Amino acid sequence: MLLELLPHFARLVPVADKYLASRSASDKAHEAALKALADALRGELGKVTEAQAEIDRGLREQSAQIAELAVNTARARMAMESTEARVAKLEKTVTNTARLVSVAVVFLAMTLALVAVVLWRVAR
Repeated sequence: MLLELLPHFARLVPVADKYLASRSASDKAHEAALKALADALRGELGKVTEAQAEIDRGLREQSAQIAELAVNTARARMAMESTEARVAKLEKTVTNTARLVSVAVVFLAMTLALVAVVLWRVAR
């Protein structure tokens, strides 16, 4: 029985050889395409990594600037509160001085009235 199949095998061997050769070339082409794709992806990943590093540097710089702004804002707030306290103190002093001046004016008016009464009595 094997001898009967031998001529068929003889015809199938060149066909199988051609198929395997073309399959091998196709596999090599796929392998080369995949390798090229992997190289391209590595290059793009390198670019993304560089871009991310640049963004990280920018974020660190912005964080430093924000921290500096926070310090300056705190200083400005403290200065404003100090100024407000001084203004409130000055307003209180002005209010007290205004009261003292009005009391002094009242005493001066009373003194002038007394002097006028005394002079009027002496003149009579």
